[in-house]
Amino acid sequence: MPLIRPAAIRDFLNWGGRGHHAPGGAWGSAPQYADDCVDGMGGFMRFKMIAALLAFLLYFVFPHHSALAVSYTLDSAIARALQMNPSIEEKIQALESARMDVGVAQSYFWPRVSLVANSNRLRNSGAYGSTDELSNTSSSHGLRATLSLFAGFSHLNNLQRSMIEKDIAELQCRHAELELIANVQVQFFNLLQARRDLRYVKESIRRITTQLEAAQAFSDVGMAPYVNVLQNRVELSQAQEQLIATQNAVRTCEIQLNHFLGYSPEEKITYKGYLEDYPQKIDYSENEALKLASGHRPDVLIAEKSIEAAKKTMLSTAGEALPQVDLTGDMMSSSRDYVDRRYTDYDRQYWSVGVNFTWTFFEGGRTAFGVMRDKKRVNGLEFAYRNTVSSAKTDVLKAMMDIQAAKEMHATAKQGLKAAEENYAMASNRYNTNVGTITELLDAQTRLTEAEVRISKSLADFQIARVRLFYNIGVKNTGLR
Repeated sequence: MPLIRPAAIRDFLNWGGRGHHAPGGAWGSAPQYADDCVDGMGGFMRFKMIAALLAFLLYFVFPHHSALAVSYTLDSAIARALQMNPSIEEKIQALESARMDVGVAQSYFWPRVSLVANSNRLRNSGAYGSTDELSNTSSSHGLRATLSLFAGFSHLNNLQRSMIEKDIAELQCRHAELELIANVQVQFFNLLQARRDLRYVKESIRRITTQLEAAQAFSDVGMAPYVNVLQNRVELSQAQEQLIATQNAVRTCEIQLNHFLGYSPEEKITYKGYLEDYPQKIDYSENEALKLASGHRPDVLIAEKSIEAAKKTMLSTAGEALPQVDLTGDMMSSSRDYVDRRYTDYDRQYWSVGVNFTWTFFEGGRTAFGVMRDKKRVNGLEFAYRNTVSSAKTDVLKAMMDIQAAKEMHATAKQGLKAAEENYAMASNRYNTNVGTITELLDAQTRLTEAEVRISKSLADFQIARVRLFYNIGVKNTGLR
């Protein structure tokens, strides 16, 4: 229903051209009404034109919320998902946090400047019986700068580790993107398959309905038993149940896609495409796919860089056993006020520069145990890396086999569909000429529907296998072209 009805627009535009009712209900006097019209004609006409323009926009540009409905191809759906899905934003925030950690690590190479201030009061009454009183109040304030000259290479190792961890965060972000792309693609092809199956089921219902009508006609004239009618009704009921299940599958896929794209489940979003739109090709050889996986797959690269980061942590821990050298500089002002006037108060400024050397050579084995701990962690990550590489190879090879199997199954399914169509045509002709049986016809109809469904399944399986291949080698191909 439009937001503004045409009649309402017409009444609104015509409202200003009519006279206004007087309080008593009668029209105002003609001369006065004419004067009012003449005096306000220019402003009123401008108002009327603006009103007409607004009404046009409301009615023709925004007639109904359905006019704002959007549709997505596979490419545009993925673009929307990458922009709106919270999982991607979570990884982006983690990446930004890792970048801030790099800034924190870099800060240790700069001087630390502090504001220093203190105040003290000393009371000294002197020896027993003495009149000397050295009580005084002292204070100092100023700036202190400290620059780390050597910290056992811990600052350098921490900086390098933070940069590696930033790279890991970038890889995790890319991995999340690849995972989301694959999820959208798989669900998109599931939807296209369900839609194609829905078309086949509807066609099956049409065929069964035609068979039922023929069986009813034969039964009415005594050319066939009534059991043929009952068998067709049973077949029709089963097909209708399949229709409900397939419709539910379509809607389930749409709801899941809505979730990935950031829409509410109940929104009616259109997803465009057909299984035949996508190429049926094998993109890589096994060797090419394995090589790409080793160099592009995020989890493999993350496992490799995690080892590097752990080694930097170990080196940083070992550096704690080395001396610490700091360069310090002070620029201070100090004053002292004596209670005893025999002593002179003073107020002075001074500066100082020095080097602080610290070497903690015993702390109960804390550093040694810390290094051994970090070494064990490095060893564990090396085992995890080898396992990740092995899993990646397995995933790639399985995806390649699934692609080849789906391709072969599709070729076989096409041959089966052709045979099923010919078989159904012959069975239907035999039944309509009262030569064949209802059992033959129903069996032919069932086999035809199954052959049609196998076609759509093989097409979808082929594209889903391609999706998993691109995911497993770490390559983005949003449109699967």
